[in-house]
Amino acid sequence: MLEVRAIEKSYEGKPLLRGVSFSLEMGDTVCLLGASGSGKSTLLRIIAGLEEAEGGDVLWDGNSILDLPVHRRNFGLMFQDYALFPHRSVAQNVAFGLRMQELPQDEIDRRVQSALEQVNMAGFARRSVTDLSGGQQQRVALARAIAPRPRLLMLDEPLGALDRTLREQLTGELRQLLHHTGIPTIYVTHDQEEAFALADRLVLLSEGNVVQTGAPVEVYRQPKNAWVARFLGMGNLLAGKVVSNQPLFVQTELGVFESAPNAGQGYAVGEAVELLLRPGGVCNQLEQNVKNQLTGTVKDVLFAGENNRVTLDCGMGHVFSFTLDSSPQPGEVMQLNLAPESVICLEA
Repeated sequence: MLEVRAIEKSYEGKPLLRGVSFSLEMGDTVCLLGASGSGKSTLLRIIAGLEEAEGGDVLWDGNSILDLPVHRRNFGLMFQDYALFPHRSVAQNVAFGLRMQELPQDEIDRRVQSALEQVNMAGFARRSVTDLSGGQQQRVALARAIAPRPRLLMLDEPLGALDRTLREQLTGELRQLLHHTGIPTIYVTHDQEEAFALADRLVLLSEGNVVQTGAPVEVYRQPKNAWVARFLGMGNLLAGKVVSNQPLFVQTELGVFESAPNAGQGYAVGEAVELLLRPGGVCNQLEQNVKNQLTGTVKDVLFAGENNRVTLDCGMGHVFSFTLDSSPQPGEVMQLNLAPESVICLEA
């Protein structure tokens, strides 16, 4: 349906987007995920027609839309600042795009009411938007975006200005709304939790390059490289060199580790890699051999409901976090054994 093909863009002579490509199918939500400056918002604006690409193409059902003006693309747009009209009521804000389509008044009224009901704002039609909270304004902006029944919805950091509690609540509401409407959506965010909660597919951007794409569970379980793991908040990384690839053994400062079965494919002996140590991969009993063992001093213990989040200082600057059933005390020396399936080998 939507295909973004090898988009190029520079800013002040510096490459901002470097041949970015991805596609979107009917009913899917794709999250463009990356740090500030990665090019995700610029890419969204190019797709919307608000900026011009310097190379590549944007296609809808196989036809280029780069020459189509914004109003003819029939895309719904919503930005972080919402851009509501302060001198107009909630209903008048939601009706703005419908009036641009020159629809009959009774049809406008029906669509405004329907959109407000979908975002749980049905009783606020006559209110001034200046009297609304931040979360309510976010809902009005979303209603305005969906009221014209766009063929694509584009959301640029829509929850970024809200506090964490409200953001978590609205993330759930937004997920339900997107599933209910079935409108294909491109969602721009730098927040990994938002992306995991909303996306059918992630497109990770770094310095204008697509680093990895895939379903959230795929990206989490098998990040492509150490950068992806770090960006997604997986801090248990340990550098080493491959000493055997069938099975895969890696020599590190903290000893030898065996990685997941079949993980050695594509890694050469002597190659520098990084190991991702899954926090929940601790075995209940220590094995007699010396591989996959960590010894360290407990620095902190955080109660997390059914288990504990234990921070372990293993020396030489290596501090890791693991999920344990036990409740060690700070200062206690522990020895842990990691299952090979929880030791993921990554490109350095």
